[in-house]
Amino acid sequence: MDEETRFAVPDAAPGPVTESPRPLALAIAAGIVAAVVGGVVWGLIVKWTDYEVGIVAWGIGLVSGAAVALAAGRARGPVLQAIAVASALLGILLGKYLSYAFVLQEQAKEVGVELGLFSTEIRDFFREDLGSVFGLFDVLFVGLAVYTAWRALQPEPEVAPGSDRYE
Repeated sequence: MDEETRFAVPDAAPGPVTESPRPLALAIAAGIVAAVVGGVVWGLIVKWTDYEVGIVAWGIGLVSGAAVALAAGRARGPVLQAIAVASALLGILLGKYLSYAFVLQEQAKEVGVELGLFSTEIRDFFREDLGSVFGLFDVLFVGLAVYTAWRALQPEPEVAPGSDRYE
């Protein structure tokens, strides 16, 4: 083997490893399942501790984003990011609703009134009290949840062939 052949640069670099895209429905289902589980867990934490731990909302964003990313395989992009964000918001809304409903059920039970978890009365009270249900710290944790879910599916930046990624 001569010197020129030994140190020659190949004509074309091998292309990226491709994976067949997974169905979008799987990513949506994974996001919804993660959101529902996260929302129920948050509601139960509030019920058992009588304290709303806002950081759980951030966790819902993380879990929703991770579930959508896992279901999507290597696929990334704005559609999957939107699915992750919508799932996170759904989970947070469910968690806030369940927290509110559990507290309201306990208060109603103290005066001898039974309210179903998804009764019309609780849904109406929740809608009327949205201003007091969502506070300033909720905005912070919802923002962190949305950002985390969005970042979980952000496409990696294109790297030009032959360039050093860390320059």
